[in-house]
Amino acid sequence: MTSVRAGLQRAYLDGLDFLRNKIQDSEQEVQSLQQSFYSSEEAKGDNLTQKQLDYLKQVNEKLLNANNELKRKNIKLEIIDSETRLVGLINKLREAMEYDKGEITMITEFWENLKNTVDGFRALVENFQNSVLNRLNQSCISYSSDDINLEVSNRYTLDISGYITELERELTNTRLLLKSLDSGLHQDLFKDSEFSEKLLVACDLKAFPILRLIPDLENKISNLCDISRKWLNRDEEYMYEVNDYIRKTRTITKRRSDVLKNQKEKQKKIEKSVKSTQILLQNNREKLHTIESELNQLDEQIAGYEHVKKSKHEEKEQKANMADFLKLTLTQTKKNYSLQIKRQKLLKQVRELEQLLIAIERELSDVQDKKVERDQAKSLLTEKVENSQKSYGAARNEFSKYSDELETLEQEVNILSGQLLQLEIIQTYKTSPENMEQIFDRPQTVKLAPSLKEKIKNRKRKVGTQKVD
Repeated sequence: MTSVRAGLQRAYLDGLDFLRNKIQDSEQEVQSLQQSFYSSEEAKGDNLTQKQLDYLKQVNEKLLNANNELKRKNIKLEIIDSETRLVGLINKLREAMEYDKGEITMITEFWENLKNTVDGFRALVENFQNSVLNRLNQSCISYSSDDINLEVSNRYTLDISGYITELERELTNTRLLLKSLDSGLHQDLFKDSEFSEKLLVACDLKAFPILRLIPDLENKISNLCDISRKWLNRDEEYMYEVNDYIRKTRTITKRRSDVLKNQKEKQKKIEKSVKSTQILLQNNREKLHTIESELNQLDEQIAGYEHVKKSKHEEKEQKANMADFLKLTLTQTKKNYSLQIKRQKLLKQVRELEQLLIAIERELSDVQDKKVERDQAKSLLTEKVENSQKSYGAARNEFSKYSDELETLEQEVNILSGQLLQLEIIQTYKTSPENMEQIFDRPQTVKLAPSLKEKIKNRKRKVGTQKVD
């Protein structure tokens, strides 16, 4: 796997070098056009600049002489800002001058030279568009998804957007300037430079703006090359950043995933504790409910005994009073056997009721003692329920808080995993054989490596299997 990845990385760097060579070829073509236009094959550096300046000064001098000749002939002068007017000037000179003092020859040579050089620049611009800019737009891009926010890709995209804007503006201005040669140069498209400042001093650019065309085209195309090279350098820097981010993100993701795994295990323990506390609370509540039911039953029993006790006590008092009344009656009358029997029977019933009341009192006391015992048990159990309620509430709050923190951590891990996947997809796309094929000038019959889509699917499946549950 490492050797394959290294091979892909090598192919990517080879692709960048290929584009750099294309840019260098364009710069060499600019230099070749310069040398041809200025006849300065051997000149370099400051000598080349001076050679260019000297040539344009000579043309400027001939143009001034030509205007002076036409002025003496009372022929209307025109600003030489197009090929049409340059050709018109040559024709006027041929008609007005009896013989060529050198102006017609040199201006005609300048015109031919200008046409050839402009044609060369037109071809160069179109070739640069096809060989460099189109390939940059196809291959040297972010490949980042809008769904995943990656700082490294955002910075890269911002930089590349700036380069694209500059290139589009420079390319448009170059084409407009080339096109305007026929009817009148768009002088507002000229760009100030160190050379243009020197040219402004050496030549009459107000009268002959056409003298500025070739130097400005050189400057514009050189600028296209410089910006394109910056784009390539930024793309290479981006790939190193992506590789670095992959390494760092993979480490962070692994570390946070391990933390998540441990936290989930801890969550299970907390959840188990919550359930145990809940079960304890439920059991205590059920016990308390049972005791309360028992107390209700005991209260009913006590009420029943109290009612029977009261009823039997009243019955005993009534019978005792009747026995006392019969006793009084027997003392005041002759002995009556039936009254005596009746009184004895009442006394017996009174004694039985007294025994019954004693038994009721004993049973009532037992029930009351049992109620006191259950009241005490209820008091203790009520306290247990309150404590269990507090423990359960605290455990539930801890579990809820822990679950929220765990959810946040899980979201963090998912974001990191998504970023890692996105970074690996970017790396795979940008270093893929398919992408490299868009850069190199290779025959269409070259066999490509396995499908890039298949590789990305495999990578996504791999990430899916590694995702923490």
